[in-house]
Amino acid sequence: MLAAFISGAIVRLRNVSAFVVPFLAIAVFWMIYAWLLSSANDFILAKKIAVLLPLGGNAVLLILVTGVVGGLAAGIAAIFGNQCRAVYSPNNE
Repeated sequence: MLAAFISGAIVRLRNVSAFVVPFLAIAVFWMIYAWLLSSANDFILAKKIAVLLPLGGNAVLLILVTGVVGGLAAGIAAIFGNQCRAVYSPNNE
């Protein structure tokens, strides 16, 4: 989430885009990465974890939840970085 914070502090995004852009970027990245890691072992561990959570053993749903959690963390970190830039900016832009 450090990358989302730094990009939020450097890149000037306004309104909802300050949250949505990092959310989508990290969510898609985490879902692809989780898919690649899980497909290497035929989703065995993902299915076991999905049984522990109320997902009915659905590994794909677990991967979607993983992406949403990562996206929320990235979006919040980017908003925080955006607000820090606004606070410490000398011209208040």
